Amino acid sequence: MKIYANTDVGCKRQINEDDFCLLQNQHDDLLAVVCDGIGGAAAGEVASSLAIHTLRESFLQVDTFTSDAQVNEWIQSSLELANDRIYKKSMSNQKERGMGTTCVGCLITHGKTYVFNVGDSRLYAYYEDGLVQMTEDHSVIAQLIKEGKITKEEAKHHAQKNTLTNALGVWHVFRIDTNRIESNYKALLICSDGLHGYVGHDQIFDVIKDKKMETRQKVDTLLSLAVKAGGYDNCTVILLENED
Repeated sequence: MKIYANTDVGCKRQINEDDFCLLQNQHDDLLAVVCDGIGGAAAGEVASSLAIHTLRESFLQVDTFTSDAQVNEWIQSSLELANDRIYKKSMSNQKERGMGTTCVGCLITHGKTYVFNVGDSRLYAYYEDGLVQMTEDHSVIAQLIKEGKITKEEAKHHAQKNTLTNALGVWHVFRIDTNRIESNYKALLICSDGLHGYVGHDQIFDVIKDKKMETRQKVDTLLSLAVKAGGYDNCTVILLENED
């Protein structure tokens, strides 16, 4: 498998509140995660960093995964720990009050692929029939689209475009989506909304399926597209490609 990750602060932000990790443990399991901090002046970068640190620490200590239930339990407990750590830190420091982070990632173990998500960062899988969004955004916009109240085109300019309904560290109770997906994908793309919020699905897919570009080139091209679209947000991309 070919893997590359990179992040860009963009053109409008002073601080990159995104964070990510690519990690292999002693059992050759692979963890890839992107977190997008929220809160701006309320230290979103602290929240995303704390979430990544917690997942990294937990992943390196875990015993070998033997079942779907065990994987789901690890994801649940690790994200709950991250949520608690972020929330407690935010409550102990007025400047960090209200900070939080999205979290999306995949865990690959024994040839099986599990995806998990909190917030509106996304994971896509490239299968024979195209590039498929495998996570559901936890946002006001996604809910309005789901209920048929607005169209995807209207969503691009909606006043609540960036309003989340779910995140790590903001509330005691939060939602985690976990799924085991088919492992016959050509590639997995994990990204913050700095990419999918400004670069169209077809543009992203054109880059991912380009056989002339190496994995690193594809990631850097996607980051460049986000900058060309205005660079309004931090952008982080992880690409995992199965070799033919």
